[in-house]
Amino acid sequence: MGTNYYFMSRNKELMQTCFAEKSEWGVLGEEYTIVDEPYLGYRCHLNKLSCGWRPLFQKHKMFDSFQKLEMFYREHQTDLEIYDEYKRQYSWEEYFETVYEHSQCRLEPVKWISEVNPMCPDKNLHLRTVGCSEEEAELYVPFNHLEYEQTLKKARRKFGVYEREFGKMKYWNDPDYLFDWTEGEFM
Repeated sequence: MGTNYYFMSRNKELMQTCFAEKSEWGVLGEEYTIVDEPYLGYRCHLNKLSCGWRPLFQKHKMFDSFQKLEMFYREHQTDLEIYDEYKRQYSWEEYFETVYEHSQCRLEPVKWISEVNPMCPDKNLHLRTVGCSEEEAELYVPFNHLEYEQTLKKARRKFGVYEREFGKMKYWNDPDYLFDWTEGEFM
């Protein structure tokens, strides 16, 4: 569970130019959707804030870092608005403050363990993280997506637990903030 944030625009040309590919057959590879709420327009996913995780941003062809995202917004701010999935509108300053504040949570050390989950009928070992001392820490909450994936691979080998993977995601850290980025769609 988390909260998704979006650019909204009524400017079709801007959205198709910046978030889609045009070809002789029409518009392809849209990085936006047409929606009717909070108004009829074009919506482009920016990021998600989830409890226990660093902010996760979606790469688009126009930006792959927060600095580039801000420059893009400043250049096109007359045609862009920022909303969350609950239809709350944000100024750029409110949006930045919300995302930045989320990234500033106090770090809590955790380590990987394997155990049988009594809620799962398969009775197989499953991995999860638990709080621990600083000396035992393998990673920290809020989770850095890149570190989480790297330590999860090590924990799978260590405990011999090979759970089903739900797709491969490519993660990287923002060069200026405690934000993470990924390619492809996620919600």
